[in-house]
Amino acid sequence: MQSVEKAAVTKPSSKPVEVFPSPPNRPPGKTISSKLLFFLRRVLDFQVQSVLLALTPWLAKREGLLLEVGCGAQPYRHLVHESCRYLCLDWVGAMSQFGYRAPQSVLFDGGEFPFQNGVFDGIFHTEVLEHVWDCRRFLSECRRVLKPGGVMFLSVPFQARYHYIPHDYWRFTPSALNRLLEESGFQKICVQPRGTDITVAAYKVITLFYRWASSGSMAKITLSLVMSPLLLLCLFVGHFSLFGKLGSPDDTLGYIVTAQADEPSA
Repeated sequence: MQSVEKAAVTKPSSKPVEVFPSPPNRPPGKTISSKLLFFLRRVLDFQVQSVLLALTPWLAKREGLLLEVGCGAQPYRHLVHESCRYLCLDWVGAMSQFGYRAPQSVLFDGGEFPFQNGVFDGIFHTEVLEHVWDCRRFLSECRRVLKPGGVMFLSVPFQARYHYIPHDYWRFTPSALNRLLEESGFQKICVQPRGTDITVAAYKVITLFYRWASSGSMAKITLSLVMSPLLLLCLFVGHFSLFGKLGSPDDTLGYIVTAQADEPSA
């Protein structure tokens, strides 16, 4: 989870409890155990893996001043190229609502970004937009702080369970993403699916196994062990399908979007 709009700051009187919360997405540490956990997250979590497959080469090409909006625990900061100066922005309620606070994060109330116009060469945010109530304002702020011709990378889920309750508002189609970005002052918009319906099916089965294994119920744990060959098959087929060669992209985990801030007419 990375960012929320100002309208979500008011804490509800009775906050719903997530029955099956995802483990936090954290960067790999320097220890062998932390690196192993990061690797296992990539293997087991197709949402994270599908973002990394697109974000890693995009970050490798960045130069200048780069902003991550809704940075969370900064799980991808280690991928930022050394030629970049990295800044991170997050919501003031991250600690109280979600239990994390990343170091060196600039905090804001979910409204106007605390930066001047046209200062960043690039912006990225991953799995953030579905948690923002006023998407148009948020994207307009992204455009405002980008230099003309600056680039933005974002990822959003499509097939994903209700999460970070109650701050989960939207699921976007390619049509909605294109229109929102065009109206916010972006051009050269490219929307790419993250996997296919085969990826989604495999991911749902893997998620079920994880829920059973972590339930504390001996019957469910035993059942997950007995059916472990199915888990291995889903892992293999799911990773293969992430490259779009198996299944339909019309039903997908989510979308990767790149766009460019429009430049003034000559």
